[in-house]
Amino acid sequence: MPGTDVDHVVPDSLGGSSEMSNLALLCPFHHRQKSSSEGGTAAALARKSVLRPTPTHPALDD
Repeated sequence: MPGTDVDHVVPDSLGGSSEMSNLALLCPFHHRQKSSSEGGTAAALARKSVLRPTPTHPALDD
């Protein structure tokens, strides 16, 4: 199938630009496949890490 969808090689959500050097043609199937995997990557990078103390059992507290 010919490339009919314009794709950002490095997506906007990961800091990519709309410059010609960052664009490529993909077929609709591969464009959907690539875009869906990138959404998860962007979400994971946006998540904040929270360090919580390890819980202990109340009966073991001094």
